[in-house]
Amino acid sequence: MPLPRFDRLPADARVSILAVARTHFARDGKDAASFNQIIAEAGISKTSAYHYFDGKDDLFGAVVADAGARTLAALGPWADVAAEDELWEQVTAGTTRLVAHLREHPDDRAVLAERSHLAHDSRSWIHKLVANGLRIGLIDPFPGAELITVATIGVFDALDTWALDHPGEPGDSVAGTLTLFLARLWNAAPGNENAGV
Repeated sequence: MPLPRFDRLPADARVSILAVARTHFARDGKDAASFNQIIAEAGISKTSAYHYFDGKDDLFGAVVADAGARTLAALGPWADVAAEDELWEQVTAGTTRLVAHLREHPDDRAVLAERSHLAHDSRSWIHKLVANGLRIGLIDPFPGAELITVATIGVFDALDTWALDHPGEPGDSVAGTLTLFLARLWNAAPGNENAGV
């Protein structure tokens, strides 16, 4: 993650540096992107760059975190619901918004496709989803909330990886696949017609 001096830069300077880096990482990939080219195009000296980042991996982490934050904003916060249909509708709507965001922001999609796991904030969203599903009786509590949550994160990880590698897949198809997998995992039946079952 960026060093404290980066966070003290004006917001527009941070946005500009991350945008240049995101373009390079999206186009060239993490390994092939040149740290020197990125900082030169961003208009910062090598000395300054090392005051902001420990190196290319650190800069890539900052770019991924930034892309992840925008993507999570498109997903929206989890809002507790009282009924099964509402839960499935929220999962479907959030997934559809996420797919649309990634389609509209291919550089975000490209850098997120290179990350190794879900962001911490998205895991928090999944914890809230599972807790809500257990509370309303949608999710079979056996074999326990902790294992169900870990398995649910695994489903999201797998589908995220697949969807990032298939950017042309329609949002409703991804949402339908997700609800199908979750329903099977949770021993539940999706309550809306977009669930794909």
